[in-house]
Amino acid sequence: MSVPTLKMTLRLRLLFAASAGFGLIAVLLGVGALFPAVGHAIGKLSIPKGVDQLLGGADYGTITGWYRSEVGSIYGPLLIAAVAIISASASTAGEEEDRILGLVLAHPVERSRLIVAKAVAIAAIVVVLAIGCWVGLIAGVALAGGGITVGHLAAYCLQLALFGFATGSVALAIGAGTGRRSLANGASAAVAIIGWLINGFAPLVSAISWLKYLSLFYYYDGNDPLAHGVDIANVIVLGAAALLLTAVAAISIKHRDLHA
Repeated sequence: MSVPTLKMTLRLRLLFAASAGFGLIAVLLGVGALFPAVGHAIGKLSIPKGVDQLLGGADYGTITGWYRSEVGSIYGPLLIAAVAIISASASTAGEEEDRILGLVLAHPVERSRLIVAKAVAIAAIVVVLAIGCWVGLIAGVALAGGGITVGHLAAYCLQLALFGFATGSVALAIGAGTGRRSLANGASAAVAIIGWLINGFAPLVSAISWLKYLSLFYYYDGNDPLAHGVDIANVIVLGAAALLLTAVAAISIKHRDLHA
């Protein structure tokens, strides 16, 4: 791994991650503060089956369901996936398009070591966001009057971080393999969004219910970590996906000509 590359990537991307983290904490605090006033009054919304799965069950009557629906189902994974994807594509395809990557590789740095350093930097950025999410959840749940253990909040943030690793690795692999930032951003976002839709709708049709196992979103939220804690199998799958895609990125960039 190239330590200078790691430091440079962190220096370039950490402020972006920190600002997103502060925004996430503000949202988590606001959601927690609102629950005592409106949560019990709303209860569980009556909406079509499948749509409620996309909204985390649409159960607003409990603090767990409230945070699952308001943050866990859309906002949390959307934010962490966006930061991971944008950072990963910018540090690979973006630097290639800006003619920075070729200059860096003119020094004695192996391409695979460069990709590993960038992957570690993206992982560190995701961890910063996940820690911010954990802090915001603890404070937000306290404002709401309690009801979710610190351990379950940590389990949720762990699986959220691994979801960020995996989606960011999709962008890393596409960016390293093609050198096209727009393609890396668009394709990675499509993987995340389609996975979200599959996780919500596939279980409704028995013939295609197995498709949910192809969705990264299923391994992030399928076991409902806010209610049940961490799922080791899901953690392993997300971690393995991130490592495999990082390896694909390192191999693909090693065997192609960079855009001049």
